[in-house]
Amino acid sequence: MASILKKGDKWQARVIRKGFPAQNKSFDSKTEAQAWATEIEAAMQAGTFAANQADLAITLGELIDRYLDSDPTLHVLPNGPLVTKNTTYLKCRLLRLKERLGQYSVENLTPQVLSKYRDERLKVVCAGTLLREIAVLEGLFKRARRDWDMTLPNPFGKFIKPKYFSERDRILTDTELDRLWVELKSRDELWEPRKAKNSINPHLLPLAKLALETAMRRSEMLELTWDRVDLERRVAYLTKTKNGKPRTVPLSSTAIAIFQEVRAAREKMPLEGIEAASNRVFPISYRVVDQAWMRAVKRAKIKDFRFHDLRHMAITNMSKKIPNVIELSRISGHSNLKMLARYYSTRPEDLALKLG
Repeated sequence: MASILKKGDKWQARVIRKGFPAQNKSFDSKTEAQAWATEIEAAMQAGTFAANQADLAITLGELIDRYLDSDPTLHVLPNGPLVTKNTTYLKCRLLRLKERLGQYSVENLTPQVLSKYRDERLKVVCAGTLLREIAVLEGLFKRARRDWDMTLPNPFGKFIKPKYFSERDRILTDTELDRLWVELKSRDELWEPRKAKNSINPHLLPLAKLALETAMRRSEMLELTWDRVDLERRVAYLTKTKNGKPRTVPLSSTAIAIFQEVRAAREKMPLEGIEAASNRVFPISYRVVDQAWMRAVKRAKIKDFRFHDLRHMAITNMSKKIPNVIELSRISGHSNLKMLARYYSTRPEDLALKLG
């Protein structure tokens, strides 16, 4: 039952009903307090009462602001030397979602609202971009439930996502690869990135060659520190990977030569400040890699080739030396062999030769 009490200059309504948590709220007038208590009791009687009314009332924009404030990695300058995670893209997506959907309360962010957003976005972006934005939203709701103990609905359960086939099989020819290496090479012999004569960071070429030789992801290489590279044992230890599982990457003779080249260059031109303190093998940011890569590919007149395609090429090349898919997955870091199959690309002419 409800009780209305005056406390100071406010009227406090209190509703106590068996099977429900006690509800309290203060009002300026007794009439408002009585109306609220009646509404709560009616909702409890009808079975429509929700104890998470405060959580449901929060807007998506407020939820995004809390996420941005709670994650220190999202406050790193985009061009900073310590930006190694793909936080720049995450922050941009969060801000775009806030701009387009931030005015909706969590309760009103229904599957219908998401469907309308989907249809409008697909007019200007591809399905892959939309799916990544929805994944950010789902991660935001998961964070609110787990870390902030919020009781939120699930608007994604009945939401129909667009189909998207992301498999790629772009393999460069030897001629294209040679042109790419030429355009990625810096003419700065002293390896001083900020004074590179042709505006190409000298770390970019060895980074790309190492990706092709080891099948490591860009994030894994950018976060790799020298203390986790053991040239004597011919391995690199990765503590942070995409699937969250650490792994040890075997190093070929070519990969070892790349590490030795980078180390020798660093001895000639030591890093300073936070770049030196980070002890990273490649002390450059995502943005530097992205921008320099796009310019180099364009200069090399290569179409439709992304940095991540180097990993695809690497796994394809390795499969010819290591046909055992279990051993190959240990190198690539795939815990799901179905995912590994997406990266493995065999040309029909190669299969014809095996048939004899």
